[in-house]
Amino acid sequence: MSKALLLIHGFLTGPDDWNELLPYLEPLYDEVVLFKQPGHELKDDKPHFRDFTEPAVYAALDETLKSLEKYDGVDVAGHSMGGAGAVYACAKLKNVRKCLLYAPAFKYPRPDAVFRYGAQTKKLETLKKACDDEALGMALERRLAAVRMTHDASLGIFFKRLLPHWGPRNLLTFMRVMGAAVRYLPEVECPTCVFWGDLDEFIPAASARYVMESIGSREMWFVRYPDDGHAFIYLGNVPRLARDTLAFLEGDLMDVKCDTGEERVCFRTVRGEAGSFVTVSRTECGVHKAGGRAKEYVRSHTDTYNDGGAAFFGSIPAGASAPNADKFI
Repeated sequence: MSKALLLIHGFLTGPDDWNELLPYLEPLYDEVVLFKQPGHELKDDKPHFRDFTEPAVYAALDETLKSLEKYDGVDVAGHSMGGAGAVYACAKLKNVRKCLLYAPAFKYPRPDAVFRYGAQTKKLETLKKACDDEALGMALERRLAAVRMTHDASLGIFFKRLLPHWGPRNLLTFMRVMGAAVRYLPEVECPTCVFWGDLDEFIPAASARYVMESIGSREMWFVRYPDDGHAFIYLGNVPRLARDTLAFLEGDLMDVKCDTGEERVCFRTVRGEAGSFVTVSRTECGVHKAGGRAKEYVRSHTDTYNDGGAAFFGSIPAGASAPNADKFI
């Protein structure tokens, strides 16, 4: 079976955003296509954005999709604004296999980012002080250092690379690109996974919820990382993201084993035939204080909701560890 992968970058960035993930993905495919958003190419060492318009974006995507029709299967991934192109491609391609959305930007902005960053660093500092396990303590220290480094690097990229081009014209085009993709969400029927970082500096969690509620796919996955930000495809814990990406593409995300000190939440939702109920399987790992000491935990839970799944973003009860199917709320 011949397979191709289409990677679509986001707003004011470029195809090099995928450089960190590419070594993990390339061995799976006969071809990897790096889509370049119109107007984002360099001219005199600077992006000019003259050709960045909503019609140009979708026209370029149409041309790219034609070149992928020869493959037996195509996987499509989009980051941020690239999620709009990914949704469009998955709605249009007849040979699409799976869809991956990294921090899709269907809702914006996010005014509480700085507070979430402060809360996460404080939480990690508290857990580290309460830790008497050397390996776990070192893992928490690495997580704390990574959160701080990523935050500083993200701010640097924003002010140096993005803000100079954050003009009204480009912002309006961004809004038009995302708005045009909304109508294609119900047409996406392939298995889809949304990857999300709780420390996203720009996009609220409502964007992930919107995708989960609006997409036409009967099988949806949602993976949430409490210590990653918006640019986590190259600034976050890339090996962890690659592990989960490969598990979605070729394995089972629910079977992934967490590393020492890791915090992660994974959902799998399956819509019923009538679309009126959703069965949600959830597994999470993390570190919490128990008896005054930092302890690792792993929890899993399965519920069935008759409200379309709107409640599944809640947390697992501390005592829930075994499947509990057919629980309607």
